[in-house]
Amino acid sequence: MSDFILSRRELQVLTNCIYDGDTRYVHVTYPFYDLELFTLDMKKPELTHIVRAKDFDGARLSRKPIDRSVSADELPSYNDLRNCLLSSGFLDYKNEGEIAKTLADLRDEARDPNKRPRPVFVALDTNILYNKFLSRHLPMRDGMSDRTVDSEDFRYVLSEVVQQEIDNRITHKYTREEIGALSALFAHKELLNEFRNASGRRGRVAKLAFGEMNFVMTELRALRIKGRSTGDRERNDIAIAQSYKEWARGGDYDVLLLTADEDMINHARMSELMTLQMELPFDVPEHGRIDPWAVTDLLYDLAVTFGAVSLENEGVTLLGEWGGKTSGDYARENLKAVLRDDGKARAIGQQLGVCRGILGQQRE
Repeated sequence: MSDFILSRRELQVLTNCIYDGDTRYVHVTYPFYDLELFTLDMKKPELTHIVRAKDFDGARLSRKPIDRSVSADELPSYNDLRNCLLSSGFLDYKNEGEIAKTLADLRDEARDPNKRPRPVFVALDTNILYNKFLSRHLPMRDGMSDRTVDSEDFRYVLSEVVQQEIDNRITHKYTREEIGALSALFAHKELLNEFRNASGRRGRVAKLAFGEMNFVMTELRALRIKGRSTGDRERNDIAIAQSYKEWARGGDYDVLLLTADEDMINHARMSELMTLQMELPFDVPEHGRIDPWAVTDLLYDLAVTFGAVSLENEGVTLLGEWGGKTSGDYARENLKAVLRDDGKARAIGQQLGVCRGILGQQRE
């Protein structure tokens, strides 16, 4: 048995090795529920036999703790799977056509001082970071006009209240008692040895959102604006909208708020902000095509959100948490890949060494 620390992008080395082998269909499972999430057709690529909500919920309920030794919130739900399918780009927003048109119209208007004499900024709600809209769903094409809109077409602002909401979720780490309780509930309990003192489910999901926030702040150079968290989720929505309103008024800017929250739309309108609601998908198809790059994004998001995910018939387990994982590993979007086949491990190690060598030469 061998293991590697791989970045999200380096997962492409792993999937390429599978693609070059004899395996066409990879069964992706959640080991702690002993449940197959979907089958990945490597040749198309395509997701098939995506688990149905009733089957997922049945597996979850069978593992639900009967006492208070561990919170049921630590058991991933079907909504977690749906969110990973959305954040990876496999699922679309229900109104992607409207989203693309609105953003393309705003971008074109902002370039014409006769239409929009004031500078235009895009403001972000917390859920936009969780869903990774800017890094994973753009560029996006407006099918009506054939215009393409990209994340780099705009300037962005991010409220400190949004940052505080995410940061406040990263508080819980598993205790020895919780690990013991989960061991009594989960299949493949040997994997739980990696989770001692590791972040709980909500914290892991928040760290994924932190990754998107880093993208927004560094790659898109968003401006951070002042705001104060109220400590209450509903009132925080008002605080977020108010912080963007005060900033827009102080600088005489036009601001469009992106959000997936119906209530936030009302708060934003009360704050005289332009709004664009991203309508979240509810239904998950049983199969569908997926972009090859999105495969690695999906595997990464699943491994972090669920803690572990297995490519069952390939003898590979991807761990989102492991003993010795650091904040730097989260910043670099690293996973731990455990491989049962030493021959496959050698092949991946060789290809990984070549890729890292090339990238190292490019940086010099």
